[in-house]
Amino acid sequence: MKSYFINITSYTEAKRAARYLTSIKINAEVEKTVSGGGCGYGIRVYEKPERICRLLSAINIRCGKIKS
Repeated sequence: MKSYFINITSYTEAKRAARYLTSIKINAEVEKTVSGGGCGYGIRVYEKPERICRLLSAINIRCGKIKS
């Protein structure tokens, strides 16, 4: 199954996004990423990222870069 990593602005937002997605039966895991001398957080999902970002926008969470 293909997975996607979606950058989220902070750990708190990533945790909130994962909790929300899990509550609607979508598997999501919080992951830490290191890039450009800093670290950030995001979520790993196994569904189309466009759909995930649309769902997250309903609870005011913005998606960053998406990596497959």
